[in-house]
Amino acid sequence: MYKWIRNTHLAFGVAFFLMAVLFVFSSVVIIYRPVFPRERQETEATISLRQNATARDAALDLMRDHGFRGDLRNIKTGDTTTFDINRPGTQVMVEYLPASGEAKIKTRRYNFFETLVQLHVNHGFWHDYFATNAWALLSLCASIGLILLGATGIYLWWRLGTDRTIGFILIAVGFLMPAAALIVTRVQG
Repeated sequence: MYKWIRNTHLAFGVAFFLMAVLFVFSSVVIIYRPVFPRERQETEATISLRQNATARDAALDLMRDHGFRGDLRNIKTGDTTTFDINRPGTQVMVEYLPASGEAKIKTRRYNFFETLVQLHVNHGFWHDYFATNAWALLSLCASIGLILLGATGIYLWWRLGTDRTIGFILIAVGFLMPAAALIVTRVQG
């Protein structure tokens, strides 16, 4: 049993190391955002679409015929229909005139650091864009893997049976620091 848990611990450590480093780095970018460059490229275009289409149909036409990819968000209808097509690193803002079929498109492409932030805060499995769902599944697997890495690490540490005082202190700090941070962020709003 010990050997199997040790091998599992090592496998989880190797498998999810890069994911953990990515989330650590993106956390640093979120915390120190003003320090990191926030450049973005913006382009504008006008495209003719079919007339009187719904926002979803216009977005699907843009995705199918013009190569835009992402999730359909922020739909507002009226004389002018507006919506966004988003994916990490790219935001496409569309202003569609159903009467004429004209779509004014503004595309923002974000730099590496801002894309990392968008990946970090991405959540849920109910996206139109497959790659976003795949990222969410990978994040879930990494989270479960890191929890199992910690659990197997505690088991292996306990089985060694040597001086456990420093281990108890590290485990206590490992639980108390995030709990304190969570409480402070909730109290501060």
